[in-house]
Amino acid sequence: MAYQFASPQKITSEVKAVKDVFQILNQIEGGIVLDAATGKGEFINILKQYLKSYTQIIGVDCSEKSVAYAQKLFPENNVEIFRMNLEHLPFENGQFDTVCTSNSLHHFRDLDKVFSELQRVLKPGGTFILTEMYADGKQSPPQKTHIMMHHWIAKVDSISGIFHNSTFNKDDILSLAHKMNLQNMEVRDFYHAVDDPKDHKTSVGLIKSCQDTLKRLEQLEGQQELIREGEALIARIHEIGFASASRLLIIANKAQGDI
Repeated sequence: MAYQFASPQKITSEVKAVKDVFQILNQIEGGIVLDAATGKGEFINILKQYLKSYTQIIGVDCSEKSVAYAQKLFPENNVEIFRMNLEHLPFENGQFDTVCTSNSLHHFRDLDKVFSELQRVLKPGGTFILTEMYADGKQSPPQKTHIMMHHWIAKVDSISGIFHNSTFNKDDILSLAHKMNLQNMEVRDFYHAVDDPKDHKTSVGLIKSCQDTLKRLEQLEGQQELIREGEALIARIHEIGFASASRLLIIANKAQGDI
């Protein structure tokens, strides 16, 4: 599915190598927090570590496997994980003080519905947090490996019946945030620098992921082109290495008069 994005208001930001970009969350009193598309709870760990305070964190995801994993990861009473459809959240209007979604936009089949629900359950004046990698801009060759790998896996998922979009461009992500009519928007444009893009431990894990995906392809007919693409990716990881693609961190508030 191809999405049409409105042109966002331009926000000038210099892409910086940031060791600890999430320190900015120290300024936020989270209250009751919703982490949408929580996956295996990676961003919940960041919220727990960096938020100035929080009362409760609720993580929701549509994947039964991911939810089961995250439920075991967070046994504490003030962190709860549920399986839910993000297009139809069973929460009251304005129930959450903070709403987050991290590295998940490319998994949303209907972005308008999901963002409408996230806006609905966020209270007026509440904090919205979005972080997402992007595909364009000045990316190093190892960063391009990350983007290429993500695009390849997205194509394999798609032909397997799993919705998975390619990585969005930076302006696409910004336009989604602007459609929510947010205020006090702050954007951090960053990447995590790596000392060695060919680090053995990282390379082994990535190559295994590619090999596992190739096994999936081998069970499907007529996928020689994607198989060759995966084999080329493995060679690229050996030759060029891997580094995380540049990302946006967007923090803003829901307008006070917005119900």
